[in-house]
Amino acid sequence: MEVRETDLPAIGKKFTIETESGETVVVVVHHTGEREVYRFTEKEKEEPASVTNLTEEEARTIGSILAGTYFQPVPEKSMELVMKEMAMEWIKVEPHSKLANKTIGELAIRKKTGVSVISILREGKAIPNPLPSERIHEGDTLIVVGNSGQISKFLSFIGKPRE
Repeated sequence: MEVRETDLPAIGKKFTIETESGETVVVVVHHTGEREVYRFTEKEKEEPASVTNLTEEEARTIGSILAGTYFQPVPEKSMELVMKEMAMEWIKVEPHSKLANKTIGELAIRKKTGVSVISILREGKAIPNPLPSERIHEGDTLIVVGNSGQISKFLSFIGKPRE
């Protein structure tokens, strides 16, 4: 990949990048800190397909995101290994379940089985990352995560055979 840099007298600098997909991205950095981002498609090289104006702060935030400061993607092979080791199960809390009307903490689900309750679906709403003090109700759906053995142990704990 080549980045072409051009001085723009009394304005700032222009950076031009040709992408692998055949598009051209031009970034103009003004002396004031403002940035303009122009995107030219492979078919239309004369007029930009889009123009975005950014403040200096917005440009730095986007730059940080693109540089991986906020999030580092996991290579696909690593993700496949992680997914093989992880299992997720949706458990409907039936009437008279041993889970009903007890808190996650009272049940000591993680301590006894190794799974984590990552969300409770209740009446069309999600309760993500519920606290140990969250009471489980009949009709809730628990989303639990762990390895295959932990899921089996949890299903056994609640008296539900693995299908």
